[in-house]
Formats: sequence, structure tokens, C-alpha cells
Amino acid sequence: MVLEKIKDHFENKKFARITRKIGKGYTAISRGYIVDYSNNFLILQEDYDFQLIGYNVLPVDQIKNIRFNKNDKYYHKIMIWEGEVEKAGISYKIDLESWQTVFKSIKNHQLNVIVECENPAIGSFTIGPILKANKKLVYIQNFDPGGFLDEKHTTIDFESITKVQFDDRYANIFGKYLRHKKSKK
Repeated sequence: MVLEKIKDHFENKKFARITRKIGKGYTAISRGYIVDYSNNFLILQEDYDFQLIGYNVLPVDQIKNIRFNKNDKYYHKIMIWEGEVEKAGISYKIDLESWQTVFKSIKNHQLNVIVECENPAIGSFTIGPILKANKKLVYIQNFDPGGFLDEKHTTIDFESITKVQFDDRYANIFGKYLRHKKSKK
């Protein structure tokens, strides 16, 4: 049933309000337009205050519900009137077969990512360039709020990931100005 709703929202370019399971007894809401999908993942072009802001890769198996009620329909109309719906889409391919292929695709486009483990038991947020991905892990060179890259990479297991953001203004602009800490002599 979830895949049917994903397909419907994708094919008909409907605004989607997605409820996701992020941990035992915890959910999160994502809002925007589904611009690609597979049996395993979808890409949501995220919306914030009537503006499309970047992309999220969400695991299909964590999706509880995709809503399009009267409030969402009106929000969708406003997005049409504001010219945002016609901007919805992605101009390059992200391989949605597995987390490994997702990360390799994003890396090939030389984009920084934000990898979140939103489950309160984990609660991690990692941002930076992808170094590599294997069958179970992704290696990110995290950067801090000062734009300094960590000296060592951060390793994240795929099972704990609830959301991956990419090609958003924050990560793209910050990524242009990353720097290395000067070594102490």
C-alpha cells in the first residue's frame, strides 16, 4: 500500500506529508514532493515555508503513512500558485538500489551530505563529503560549524540511518568554504 501511494504521489506530482518511523515509539514528519523512488528508497524534494530546498533519501520500510488530505491539497495549490511545483524534480540520477549505491551516486556528483540517525537513542547528525561506502557502512569527513573538517572520518552503519539530505543550500554553500585545521608545530 505504501508503494502504491509513493507511485501515485510521484506520477501525479502531489504534495506528500510523510510520517516515518525513526525509532521504537518515535516518528518524524517529512514534507515535499517525491521526485524518484524504488522499492527500497524514495527521494523527496523537501519543502520549507512554500519553497523547495533540497533532497532527502528516505527508506521505504520506515514510512508509516503518506498523507494528502484537504489541508495538504490546499498547501499543494499554494505551491502551484507560487510556481514551486513546476520546479519539483531532480536532473540527475541517484541509484536507489541500496544505501551503498545511494552514497556512491551522491559522491559521484561531488555533493556533500547530511546523514541523520534521528532515533533519540542514537541522535546523530553528520555533515560533509562522502569518502567511501561499502555494503554496511558509509565514511563521511564531517565538518564542524566553523567549517573545519574533522581529522578523522565518521563511520555510520546503514541500519541506523533514517534520513540523508543532499544538494541543499546549506550543505552546498558551506561545502565551498571547508577548511583544514592548522597543525600545531
